[in-house]
Amino acid sequence: MKCIKIDNMLRTARLIMLAVLSGGIFAVPCGIYAQSAPRTVSGTVTDAATGEPLIGATVQVKGVTIGTTTDLNGMFSINLPANRKTLLFSYVGYEAQEIAVGRENYLNVALKQDANALDEVVVVGYGQQKKGMLVSSVQSIAPAELRMPSSSLSTGFAGRLAGVIAVQRNGQPGADQADFWIRGISTFGSATKPLIILDGVAIDANELNGLAPEIIESFSVLKDATATALYGSRGANGVMIVTTKNGKNLDKPVINFRFETALSTPTSRPETVDAVTYMQMYNESVLTRGTGQIPYTQAKIDGTRAGSNKYIYPDVDWYDEMFKNLAVNENFNFNIRGGSSRVDYFMSATVRHEEGMLKNLSRDYFSYNNNYSVWRYAFQNNVNVNLTKSTKVSLKINTQLRDTHGPVKSSENIFGMIMNGNPADMPITFPDDPTVNHIRWGGKAMVKNPVAEMVTGYKDEFQSVLNANLSLDQNFDFITEGLSASALISFKNYSYTQTSRSAGYNSYEISGTHTGDDGLEDYDLEIRGNEQSTTLATSSSTDGDRKIYIQGMINYNRSFGRHDVSAMVVYNQEETALGNPGSLFSSLPKRKQGLAG
Repeated sequence: MKCIKIDNMLRTARLIMLAVLSGGIFAVPCGIYAQSAPRTVSGTVTDAATGEPLIGATVQVKGVTIGTTTDLNGMFSINLPANRKTLLFSYVGYEAQEIAVGRENYLNVALKQDANALDEVVVVGYGQQKKGMLVSSVQSIAPAELRMPSSSLSTGFAGRLAGVIAVQRNGQPGADQADFWIRGISTFGSATKPLIILDGVAIDANELNGLAPEIIESFSVLKDATATALYGSRGANGVMIVTTKNGKNLDKPVINFRFETALSTPTSRPETVDAVTYMQMYNESVLTRGTGQIPYTQAKIDGTRAGSNKYIYPDVDWYDEMFKNLAVNENFNFNIRGGSSRVDYFMSATVRHEEGMLKNLSRDYFSYNNNYSVWRYAFQNNVNVNLTKSTKVSLKINTQLRDTHGPVKSSENIFGMIMNGNPADMPITFPDDPTVNHIRWGGKAMVKNPVAEMVTGYKDEFQSVLNANLSLDQNFDFITEGLSASALISFKNYSYTQTSRSAGYNSYEISGTHTGDDGLEDYDLEIRGNEQSTTLATSSSTDGDRKIYIQGMINYNRSFGRHDVSAMVVYNQEETALGNPGSLFSSLPKRKQGLAG
């Protein structure tokens, strides 16, 4: 049997019919023979320049979602469907190849390095480097990958940055940022967080979380000692370097705005039992394990099951009473980018609003609403002025404001009280008594009333952070090609104000039961402890600091044919002063100096 190419299907049918009628040997069309069944194609993928195997190169069948990767020896094996003839080969930093597979079942594929990818610039310590020159562990991520419906930038790290561990411990609005580490923890004590650099100046994690993805130009993570050496001991736990966008020489300014609404809901919640089931399980544990606790009486269990009196026999689902299952959050960003050959600018404004999942129960008892409500405002203004062809002055101002309103108790504390309580201990409140001028909250010894703890007061917090950077870049090509210098001075001011208004509450407990005039079971109440004042008392506190940072740097970067030579020396100095020192010792400013090369 032999294979011939036939372009016309009608001609194919005629040839087969003639061969059958003549009883002779007939030719089979190549297309039909080749597509009769799927087959396995294997081979190797190597570097075209060195011949070394490429580990983890991607091999994919074109047009379908069938793919594999090469092993430690650069070898692969893939199932090629009957109707597919093309394989795609790709590897990071190499040019992709598309190969049409003929009748062969083994391929040797050599990929060439992508010169354009090697020339891409990566932001590293105190400057930039080409990818082809990197010998340290540095990862860059596109800012668009961090754009997600979240109020904190750090919650987008998990799964998007290799080597970065991110853990979100809290869902409270304004406190839902993630804790993150780069390749674990490398130091003792409390200083275990990575160093974060924004436009050349160190910031903290709260300021990082306040950045909008729309203003970020580049985001790099320095992981190993080679990459972080220039930052000394400050970079022992890794470094994150963030640069913001600059303007461009455009005929018309580019205006962008984005508005989004996000719905938040709990991913899961602990399932709780009703009061009857709780008391039965409690009695079982007391009687079978000999704990010495007093079990619930059968009369209380039967009365709760019958629902005869919700004050004597309460059955309260504290979670459902206090939490709702949905919260609405809004996010708005507006930015404008433009300029000319002499001056360019980038300006951005971001407004975010978050609501908590607490029900507005305080409205049922008092005149205020103490549910969580967080407003965040962030402004970024970058202006670059080219004084001459070799001299540039830049001013970058980042301002973040946060206004938080909520209960005095934290959400973690409130949730803990719910989990520690049980549905059978007490009602939320007892009916009003005209002889007293306060709410009669349900209570029991050693147990707090979660609703009363949540609604009796509210707290307002206001934070502001201002970062202003003024820099000068001077090119000295007129002295020698590749020589440049820069200077940076930065001022940061942080302030925090908190005002709390809270009151005590009076809790009552049933001291006994009796039969009322109507023949129904009734109860007697007694106040627990002394009567508390229910007038809101005010307390406040302030905090803050200011920092001045100075940096000077000399750079030399030049290419000689295929060789690159670079050198750098940088000096920096930082001074921190507390805005509310409190003592003579703490009023003294802290200073540190650094020299690196």
